[in-house]
Amino acid sequence: MALDADLARLADEELMGRYRDGEAAAFDVLVRRHRDGVLNFLCRMVRDRSVAEEIQAEVFFRVHRSAPRYEPSAKFTTFLYTIAYRQCLSAVQRKEHRVRTRSAAPDDWGRAPADADGGRPAADPERRLILEERMERLAAEVDDLPETHRAAFLLYYLEGLSCQEIAGVLSLSGEEVKGRLAYARRLLRERMGGE
Repeated sequence: MALDADLARLADEELMGRYRDGEAAAFDVLVRRHRDGVLNFLCRMVRDRSVAEEIQAEVFFRVHRSAPRYEPSAKFTTFLYTIAYRQCLSAVQRKEHRVRTRSAAPDDWGRAPADADGGRPAADPERRLILEERMERLAAEVDDLPETHRAAFLLYYLEGLSCQEIAGVLSLSGEEVKGRLAYARRLLRERMGGE
């Protein structure tokens, strides 16, 4: 247990380096640290939890397989989400159609609806219901964004990656990422109609 605690303090890049050098427990820490974020991203991209779980397993298998060649030229999260995004595209291409079922609920965004004055959950049940409905509507609108815009939006707002990290994941320039984020925000504002 002390070994896991020591490993948990290390940066992702160092953990991957240790795994590359034969320390299996380092990979376990990486998986525990990133499995929920990767699954959330994949669920929002493919809109089907069971498909997302299959892709998630493949993502971590590919991370494992690439360990002998791993060199930290970018943040580990850029490396990880590049694999996740590419596996997502491959899954969509294999199925030859996009899954259209909505699997996201407001809780999938990783935070409860917030009160307008400080980020606390709304205490009033009616107000909370209104906020939950708005979050559901926003989630549906995000699901309808064009694929690369949706990916950029989710990586930025849900996973907290920087524009440069997203550029690496999506094989775009930083300016293209900023443009896609701006377009996504504008489109969401229009679709939400000032809610």
